[in-house]
Amino acid sequence: MPTQDGTESEWRDIALLLAARRCGALDALATDAGTAEEVAKTADIDPVAAGRLIAALEAAGFLTRVDGASEPTNRLLGFLTKTDLRSIGRMPGEVDAMEQWQALPETMAGEASPEPADAFRNTLGREAALGEARLRSEVTAAVHAAPNGDDIVVVGDGPGRRAIEFAERGWNVTLLDTADRIEAVEPLLEHEPVELRAGTPTDVPECDLVVYAGALHEYDAERARDIVASASEAATTAVFLDAFRGETAGAELVDIDLLAAGAGAIHDAAAVRSWLVDAFETVDIEPVVSSPLSAAIGRAIQ
Repeated sequence: MPTQDGTESEWRDIALLLAARRCGALDALATDAGTAEEVAKTADIDPVAAGRLIAALEAAGFLTRVDGASEPTNRLLGFLTKTDLRSIGRMPGEVDAMEQWQALPETMAGEASPEPADAFRNTLGREAALGEARLRSEVTAAVHAAPNGDDIVVVGDGPGRRAIEFAERGWNVTLLDTADRIEAVEPLLEHEPVELRAGTPTDVPECDLVVYAGALHEYDAERARDIVASASEAATTAVFLDAFRGETAGAELVDIDLLAAGAGAIHDAAAVRSWLVDAFETVDIEPVVSSPLSAAIGRAIQ
């Protein structure tokens, strides 16, 4: 099983894997092909080029030489099996992202963003590989916002890494996400003290604290404002973990990630603050240590 990545992968590793996937070499290596000649024949590429590609994959730690043939290492496991989300790791999702970035000129011209074959599970695998320092920091920021709470709803947390961390800290946890994501992550969470609930971000049941993991950027301003308003009706405290223009370092690059993926857009911090002011008595927007996100916090006076 791949170890959880603490930093973003080097772009050359990602580009190397994208090239290997596009030319069919990864599929060849996932079957019986183990030599340059076998990969070249299966993928229908030049044998010399196949040898150079395999050498680069070995140097990067994705392949290892065994009895004269190349075999995948754990670093390549996420490209070969999608059964267990924890086995996918961060890298396949990053390769998908690079493919979408390469198509960004066409996307900006009005064409649909490319949808890699395993993008859904690769995205969940990437979320499952959330770094420990970031995970603990985001959960701590939310706990500090509602130190006396008992019941929490975590929205959009996918594989439930944050939800599990909240449960380990003594909270009664419900994970709310789309039906397809809940179905995909259910095997991961069947033995965890986390209740699973399918629905939209406005379907939050009554609780002390609701935490949204990147939910606002998925929707336009009108819908995002509705989500904030519904949060105030369900919970005494709401925490929105997201990137906000004018507040979060690097927010503009996050916005281009979203543009490339065709997956929404970030919102201005001033707009988010105004939505929170309309819905809650006290409002804060603050950075989260060890996380690329900020926390927009709304509290009702009790």
